[in-house]
Amino acid sequence: MKPQVIGISGSPIKNSNTDRLVQAVLENTGLETEFIKLSKHKVQPCIACLGCTKDNICKVKDDFQEIAEKVKHAGAIVVGGYPPYGTIDGFTKAFLERLFSLRHQNGYNRGKLAVTVVTGIGRGAPGVDEASNQLNMALTLEGMEVLGQLKVVGNTECLVCGFGQTCPMSSLPWVFGDDTEVTPEKFCKVEDQKDTWRQAENLGREIAERLKTVSLM
Repeated sequence: MKPQVIGISGSPIKNSNTDRLVQAVLENTGLETEFIKLSKHKVQPCIACLGCTKDNICKVKDDFQEIAEKVKHAGAIVVGGYPPYGTIDGFTKAFLERLFSLRHQNGYNRGKLAVTVVTGIGRGAPGVDEASNQLNMALTLEGMEVLGQLKVVGNTECLVCGFGQTCPMSSLPWVFGDDTEVTPEKFCKVEDQKDTWRQAENLGREIAERLKTVSLM
């Protein structure tokens, strides 16, 4: 049985906040779902060869073709990423670019439901709104209906690299000001962000209701 809802995460961190929130949306649908972590697959950027225009099959040889078949047959998609350097990450961006192959003539993504998840280092650091808007725009241009845009306060890598307290390029000062000591309370879990977690649960249930309605028509 093909999954009715596909979850995509561009976060390369194992069991990241992004992963867990994407999975929370999936779990609350109660439907057949599949979670795909892009860092475990090879998905290159679009090379604009236009080889997909006649048959909607991307001609770049990597793992995207398998993912595309799942997206093509799903009724909804949940896409999560994060904003290094103030823009959506490379794993997620490459995936979004390759959706171009499903557009031509048939518009296989038109009418699908979508939810976006973006995790940033928060506390006023840049990029989350920009990345969320980029995700929303990309999926909207594919003809999808974006039901919600979830934003998560996550953790800067400088908390765990071992040099965050002394490195002159550390992000800890922008996030925490003068208090750059690495302490447990500075780490954020999405499960503790109750409003965001509740939104994810509600969006999962909304996807289920909407897809149920479509199946009855």
